Amino acid sequence: MSRAPRRRAVALCGLVAGGGFSFVGGADRAPRRPHVARQGARQVMESFYAAVNGRDLEQALAMVDDEVVYEDFTFQEPFRGREGVRELLGDAMSLPKGLDFVIDDLAGGDSWGPDDAVGMTWHVEFDGVALPNSRGASLYKTKNGRLLYARDIVESPLKLGSSALGIVGFLAALVRSYKQGLAGTFAAFATAAGLYWYILLLSPQGQFPFLGGPPAWAIDETTLRNVVDESLNFFYIWPGLDSLGLPSPSSLFPLPEVDPLRLALFNVAEAYAFMLLPLLLWDRPERKNVYAWWAPAMFLTNAILLPYFATRALDPAGSSTSRARVAWAPLFGLVALVVLAVALWQSWGLYANLPSLLLGDRVAFAFAVDVSLFAVLQGCTPMQQVIGTLRVA
Repeated sequence: MSRAPRRRAVALCGLVAGGGFSFVGGADRAPRRPHVARQGARQVMESFYAAVNGRDLEQALAMVDDEVVYEDFTFQEPFRGREGVRELLGDAMSLPKGLDFVIDDLAGGDSWGPDDAVGMTWHVEFDGVALPNSRGASLYKTKNGRLLYARDIVESPLKLGSSALGIVGFLAALVRSYKQGLAGTFAAFATAAGLYWYILLLSPQGQFPFLGGPPAWAIDETTLRNVVDESLNFFYIWPGLDSLGLPSPSSLFPLPEVDPLRLALFNVAEAYAFMLLPLLLWDRPERKNVYAWWAPAMFLTNAILLPYFATRALDPAGSSTSRARVAWAPLFGLVALVVLAVALWQSWGLYANLPSLLLGDRVAFAFAVDVSLFAVLQGCTPMQQVIGTLRVA
């Protein structure tokens, strides 16, 4: 994929999330003319961003060195040279005034020497109102009063919180696995998890010929709409209420239509994850919070489950597990059985379209992989999984 289409695909997200540059001040500040001579990095960058705030591209480029390297982590590759920065800032010139990237704090940049550096923290405002998930931090280096190097780090909309500590625990568990002789099993699940996450969620579009659609970090409007529409048809609850004449959200807005085959893949994958909860609780090792793993797998992405199985593999055979009777397990199995039956009925006669759907849609491909992966990991067909869930009770 060329850089220009990729830039256009993420331009709005990158700008609103703070990618690319940090505007100085609000809309009421008039752009200041740059004076590159005898200025420290702080003054150079304030003048640079003031020019961008005023949507004066040429004014901003006048303060950029010919050999500049601009690393914006919203994009895969750095922008090089003055023309690269022109490409980076191009979309910003068409944005409405009032969208300002405001500097919160600075460190350094006052040496007034020919070579200098400054660090900044900033956030984004629109008409004076701070936008969510719009904070960032940047490092800039100047040479002879012009921007030579830049690195922008944007606030992530995903807040891992205490889950970040789980990564540390994951690495610690890896070390422990070698001592317990469980490295092989752990490595198999960990490798599968890494490949799963990269290929299905993170790999650039076009890297794998069998995988269509954009990755999760560059999701387009069509893919996002498909995911939302499928979620509204979760377990066929909404269309079921409509068909029975019972109260449903249809009184407020119409039920979105989804391709029956795509919807069947989505609901069968969700049914598998749904039935896993009683089985995971029955096999829960001591001090392992099953709900913390199952809930994201159920309502966000099933990709969470492979890391769980990897950490579960670290518990040696015969370790203390709950083996507690899950009284409500039959209910989960019966619900999944109904969902499976409805999915087969709704998609009957459409299976010839499955290859083209999978090759053209990354989300549908991921759901198909989920179903296959669950069957392999648990060694059972969908019907055997239902029976297994019932037997837990």
